[in-house]
Amino acid sequence: MLSAVPRWARVSAAVLAVGVGSEVLYELYALWRAALARRRARQRALCQLTEVYFANERSCQPNEPGTTMASFTTEHVRRLVALLDRAQVSINLCMYIVTVDSIGEAVLRAAKRGVRVRVVGCSSMAYSSGSQMSRLVQGGIPVRFNQKNAAYLMHHKFCLIDSDWLCPRCYHSERVRKSGFCCGVPSPLPAGGVVANGNGSGTASPTAGGSKVPCVDDGSRCVRCDRQQKREVEERKLQGVANEPLPLGGVVISGSTNWTMQALSSNWDNMVLSSLPELVIPFQMEFQRLWKEFGRLPALMTADPATATGAAAVSDAQT
Repeated sequence: MLSAVPRWARVSAAVLAVGVGSEVLYELYALWRAALARRRARQRALCQLTEVYFANERSCQPNEPGTTMASFTTEHVRRLVALLDRAQVSINLCMYIVTVDSIGEAVLRAAKRGVRVRVVGCSSMAYSSGSQMSRLVQGGIPVRFNQKNAAYLMHHKFCLIDSDWLCPRCYHSERVRKSGFCCGVPSPLPAGGVVANGNGSGTASPTAGGSKVPCVDDGSRCVRCDRQQKREVEERKLQGVANEPLPLGGVVISGSTNWTMQALSSNWDNMVLSSLPELVIPFQMEFQRLWKEFGRLPALMTADPATATGAAAVSDAQT
């Protein structure tokens, strides 16, 4: 039967079969490699990360061959910029003062690629020399401050990268579980609406650090209570950084160090980087507490439409 088929047809069919087969094998190989890389990336992302840095402790000497003074003094700046550039979902920056240009640029780059950026600063340092806060505001990033001329400083120095934002219900429940109180009401929250603050009026009651902001169950859900959202967020966290993904729960960078050149290159300062949930979650809750409280105050800075750069701004609806 095959003898009736012309030789050229048999040869052509064989060549075509080999070509198609090799293409199929290559596609299967590529899929296998991608799946393997993704599996390894996920395994790395599930590992815990804890590191400690001291600002005036060097990994090199300024007189070593090939070491410039610039690289010597910007060791920790480059480390922070690299971490910010790895953000895929969120950056929640709570810093007394930020003056390093390259850090401001890294935050703006993150916003432009779709990372949800929120910044909390101290009103006393908002207009200090070299402050990056006005630059971030003009770039479309929401920045909130404590009350102008307040008697107390917003003296925190921490940054959360790719940590999970808690919905009002989960935030309230976690605050009650860890601290025994939140906004003066039991947990869980009643469905919908602003809850009363323990005095029956629904108004905020004054505290030494300001006022407790009543929680509002707006119907939103987060990765803690919504499995589908958790899967989607984890997928995004693993996109584009398969070689060095951050831990899935995010990381917190905290310590004595302000993000200034003097603090990051000369002072006796420290930074701790950790992905331990026992550390990340409390810092995330503290950030959300300040974000809510300072959100009630008049904006200290607003973007000028004539000069705003148009970077992706976060919606203030999620408070």
